[in-house]
Amino acid sequence: MLLLSKLKRNKSMVLLIVATFWLCYVGITATQFYFNVAEMTEQVIETKHSQMTFVEDSQISALVSDNTDLVKANLDKARELNLIHFYILQKNSDVVSFHNNDGDAESINADYKVFNQILATENIAFRTIKIMDYRLTVGVFQNKARIIMQTAWDYKGMILRDLVSVTAFLSLIVWLFLKDIIDLTRVLSSRDRQQMGKIKSLSKEGATLLHAAQTYEATQKTLAYENKVYTETLTPAIVHEIRSGRKPPYAFQTSMVRIDLNGYTQIFLDKKDEYVSDMMNSYFIRSREIIERYNGLIYQYVGDEIVFHIKESQGVNSQAMSLACLRAVFEVAQDIEDHLPDGADHYFKVKGSFVIGKIRFVPQDSGYGLSGLPLIESARLLSQVDDKVKSSITFYSEASSSVQDLCTIAETKSTMLKGFSTPATLCKVTDFAPIDRLLGRHQLEKLTYYRSDSDLVCIYKFLEKALQEKDEISFFRVFSVLKTFKVNQTTLQQVAAFEKLVSVTHSLNQKKHISDKVLASVISLASNLVPHAFVESSLLELLEKCLVHKDPRTQANTIIVLGDLARDVSFLRQYIYASHNRVSADALLVTGKQNFDGELAKKLAEFLESKNPLFRASGSFVVKHLADHYKATDPVFFETNNDLKKLLKKAA
Repeated sequence: MLLLSKLKRNKSMVLLIVATFWLCYVGITATQFYFNVAEMTEQVIETKHSQMTFVEDSQISALVSDNTDLVKANLDKARELNLIHFYILQKNSDVVSFHNNDGDAESINADYKVFNQILATENIAFRTIKIMDYRLTVGVFQNKARIIMQTAWDYKGMILRDLVSVTAFLSLIVWLFLKDIIDLTRVLSSRDRQQMGKIKSLSKEGATLLHAAQTYEATQKTLAYENKVYTETLTPAIVHEIRSGRKPPYAFQTSMVRIDLNGYTQIFLDKKDEYVSDMMNSYFIRSREIIERYNGLIYQYVGDEIVFHIKESQGVNSQAMSLACLRAVFEVAQDIEDHLPDGADHYFKVKGSFVIGKIRFVPQDSGYGLSGLPLIESARLLSQVDDKVKSSITFYSEASSSVQDLCTIAETKSTMLKGFSTPATLCKVTDFAPIDRLLGRHQLEKLTYYRSDSDLVCIYKFLEKALQEKDEISFFRVFSVLKTFKVNQTTLQQVAAFEKLVSVTHSLNQKKHISDKVLASVISLASNLVPHAFVESSLLELLEKCLVHKDPRTQANTIIVLGDLARDVSFLRQYIYASHNRVSADALLVTGKQNFDGELAKKLAEFLESKNPLFRASGSFVVKHLADHYKATDPVFFETNNDLKKLLKKAA
């Protein structure tokens, strides 16, 4: 049962069927052989008794003529022919001749008194005759188990030929009729599903399984496509709450933000549809990138208006983040205005507002939505803006303490908002604290509120200067902020500035002016700050230089970054054999996500079986992350790949 269980877990269907049949066939054949041989054994024993009697009686004439030498010669010949197994010739009380396996007459030298009868035990049979003064005793061994084993050994050639021929014939039949299922299993356990269409089935069952697998694969692709469509159709704020796993309705603290284009109606009426569409699409795409950089979740696009929120969380002041996000969107609007075609004859100014408060995520008649007073209040605040020529932000005065380091309040006024019973004090902001001021004052923790491309370029220049001055303390203060940023869309200028930072850091490290830890940290930022579409070959070449760095952390970080940025990571496979566990583990993780095969599985097994706890921990880490990766991206491959399943059990 244990063998069958192991085969069922680890082996192919053909091997399982052949092994099961072989075990059953051998068991049945052995049982039948035993009973047949057991029946034959009785006949063999009777035959041996007859042979023993014949041999003994044949010596009477020689004994009568007192020719003991002839008797001895005849008995030895009979023993060689396996007619008898032992004998003893006695004259009165003297032993004339004998033979037994021990070569010691004492064991068979006895006073035999029963003549002309076969005496038998479980293991031997013997007979004694008396001629004059002579007593001749001959015997045979008759252990049934030994006879059965000897018979089996005599027939070993025939038995082996039978087993081999039956096994080969069965394997051929099974392989022919299960070839389609074998091929289907092989395709499903690989990443190349295109081969599924080339499989031809010989059986109805195989055709059914093949059709089911093809249908499942098509359904999976359809579901993935539909999930992509729904994700892109639903706004990020709704998708985020759905994926949170919490059951609505529930509430959370957040800053609700609105941003609206000044004079949109007039622009729409005066300009052609294509002109307005192109301009607004550029604005929405760039604004979405900025909003996402500041951890904002877009809830609605209403004409020219964007409604989004930034959740309040530990270490994050959502009101300050909202103001900073709006400031960055203003930069986008100003850039669009600066590049308007000649004769555009309009501004591109925006206005924004934000309000902090409780928002509820609720089910609606169709789908889900957000509700709460901040939605209404932010709209009311936006309606208070009269200046159409300058971009501005409006918020309650209670928020001024949260944003005072980031802006200059231009105006404060008390007003009665529509629908509210008490007057509110509002603040208006048009000017913001430049990033250079924060950097000059070393207010580096405030850099979390500066995430635009131009801000990043300024930060890189500050870091270059700090590193040239060997100021690693300032570097790591900025690094702790930068590592939380995520850039999805950017400009070539930002990418070039980051590449320059990497180059300067690498050069300073080569000269021993800065530590390996600094270089490793700068490299680790690349995955978040350089989008895949903006990767330049010069950056990849620079990173590849870091692969041969003596510091394992620098090597490991470079491998991870190249895994994110390089299109082909096959050249990283050589690093799975690195002596340092982290370098090897990261190479296994990166290459395994693109192509998990037997070579990687064998190496991970070595990690998990290592006596070094660091290697075992690294192996468990890689196996878990690869399993999670394939569960999310290719569940069929995960379920059908035995190597990955075995490793996951070992790592548990």
